[in-house]
Amino acid sequence: MCGAYGFSVKDAREVYERFDIINTLASYKPRWNIHIGSMNPVIYMTADGAQIKNMYWTFLPSWAKEKRLKFSTFNARDDRLLESKVYKSAVAHHRCIIPATYFFEPDKLHFPQPPHPWYCFRLKEHPLFALAGLYNAWTDPTTNETLYTYTIITTKPNALVGKYHDREPALLPSNKEKQWLNPDLTEPEHVLPLLKPYPPEAMEAWRVSDAAKNPRNETPDVIKPVEL
Repeated sequence: MCGAYGFSVKDAREVYERFDIINTLASYKPRWNIHIGSMNPVIYMTADGAQIKNMYWTFLPSWAKEKRLKFSTFNARDDRLLESKVYKSAVAHHRCIIPATYFFEPDKLHFPQPPHPWYCFRLKEHPLFALAGLYNAWTDPTTNETLYTYTIITTKPNALVGKYHDREPALLPSNKEKQWLNPDLTEPEHVLPLLKPYPPEAMEAWRVSDAAKNPRNETPDVIKPVEL
């Protein structure tokens, strides 16, 4: 599960240059504590090139009759994508990347019952990275309004994340990001092998306070280490 992450880059130009984005966001700002059900920057490929757009974090398939589903779609397991009527089409045609600077995971292995302490994970040498995702433009049948929505794909945990949780978000190596976004690649065998645990030696982790669990806490303090 990945139910919260950060995108704390202060200068939007760093993001645009890093991912070769051809447009800009009208209202860009760093985000310290992104939670499910919020609007956040997502990068996807168009005929003109990579674009960035604010999307709603909970994937809504085109056949959904309302915004609230009976099951959760903020994450999508990599080993079930092709079995799911929710995600199968998006694997071929609607792949995206979610820019992030860190992500949170609850420690459910040592604390099987809530409250679960949270840990923050980030890359040691790359402050900005890409999470693999899927997106869909959902049209509300009542209002006829279109809402772009997304999910973050999860995979097996590496040795570091696996100390606390049984899944991790699928981080894409920087040299594989364009392959993931390439609209000409529609066969699963061309893209699904990119979804794998990230090398644990390239990551670091620390425990954070319960303040991170509240999306209203949008400050750098949410990632401050907590002494055990």
